Amino acid sequence: MVFTAYYRRLRSFYLFFILLAIALLFLSSRESTRSMLLGKDWQNLFTTDDDLLWWNDRFPCEKHEPIRIAIVESAGVHDEVTAALVYAFGGHPNAELRLYFAKQRYQSDVIVNDLELETPIMSVNSSNYFKRDVANLPPPHFVVSTTCELDLEKPESVVAPLRHLLFNETTHLFCLVHHADYWNKGKHVDVVREWVDQERVDFIGLSQHTVDYLLQKSVPQWQNLQASVTARTFPPIFPVNQTHNETLREISLAMQGDYAPERRDYNRIFGSLDNVVKKINESATTNSEHVDETVKLHLIGHGPHVKVPENIQSNVAFDEDLSYPDFYRLLSQSYAVIPAFASDTYLDRKASSTVPASLIAGVPLVASEKLLASYSYLPREAAWLSEPEEREMETVERVVGDRKAFLEKKEAVKEAAKKIMKQNRLNVRKWMDEDFRKSGIVPADVGSA
Repeated sequence: MVFTAYYRRLRSFYLFFILLAIALLFLSSRESTRSMLLGKDWQNLFTTDDDLLWWNDRFPCEKHEPIRIAIVESAGVHDEVTAALVYAFGGHPNAELRLYFAKQRYQSDVIVNDLELETPIMSVNSSNYFKRDVANLPPPHFVVSTTCELDLEKPESVVAPLRHLLFNETTHLFCLVHHADYWNKGKHVDVVREWVDQERVDFIGLSQHTVDYLLQKSVPQWQNLQASVTARTFPPIFPVNQTHNETLREISLAMQGDYAPERRDYNRIFGSLDNVVKKINESATTNSEHVDETVKLHLIGHGPHVKVPENIQSNVAFDEDLSYPDFYRLLSQSYAVIPAFASDTYLDRKASSTVPASLIAGVPLVASEKLLASYSYLPREAAWLSEPEEREMETVERVVGDRKAFLEKKEAVKEAAKKIMKQNRLNVRKWMDEDFRKSGIVPADVGSA
């Protein structure tokens, strides 16, 4: 009896260690090993009725490590887009950010530092440090390339560490597309194809029209494409401190961009501005209750100044080299923001920064039906809608002075911006959840987003 009991305990002891070894092997092995042992549908064995895994080995959740997110901007451009990405990804309750910049221009660091985030920023470094951190720190779960067509042209500082991360099956790439027509061929396409082939990259367009162009015009030119291509839409909006000075007696109009005369029809713009000035002056003389106001067109940009007709020189201001805080402060005082696109490519393949800038500043944009169709995130009630064949300054000439409509549209702009920012945070969280699913890892909080 003694020996029988002894062997029973010994057998139980051996069985316990065998089961423990199998469990450890299962929990630590790669997805390919799990699939080989249990089949491709191995997850179904451990999935609840809510489609959640009842255990969670590598997904960063409350009981484990936070999600590691690296945001990389190596070209020294698109500061506004970077700020919007920091705000959106920084809204996750269980993540940590590391930021890599070529440079932070025009006090964009002030904008980023003022953002209210749920996610801690662990470090802010030069983009040249990205390679060092990839070699020495735990690998990021997500790398966000903020100007992907330029970042992926940097062989040492960006491409080399990304290739290293390609061997880490838990790292996923978000690739921001600014010029969708740049993605038919090139070194950056060759680099991203390595991630596409493993279905570990999401392209992000800054408006739906850039996503459509990428998928319908550029991607079809890729040779021997075997994997599916995922593309998302992300309007680059983030919060800033808006100011509206009620004592300011100026009807401010804002137009941003290069001053080069070949980019805009300044003769027509200045002619319409003259008509706006006359309309406001006539209103002041006929309405005894009207407060004297001046009209000023703020040309926010850079380059040689264009010649302004003498009769409206006091109504035109060239605002140059503004910091981002000053830029949004000036913009938020405007009655209307005028896109003045240099070409129609901003309606089918490139994303304009003026459209999101109007939402960030809380000011209605002058918009045609074509513009609203391209930038579908902009509600028509948040814009000064141009009539068919009407130029933008002609629209301003028609609507200027209507304070009631202005206040209604300004409120609509603010509400639209709040909605977009909230949705952006929900979307990036959902995208990360979906990408973890592709890796065979179901996040514990997928149902709570």
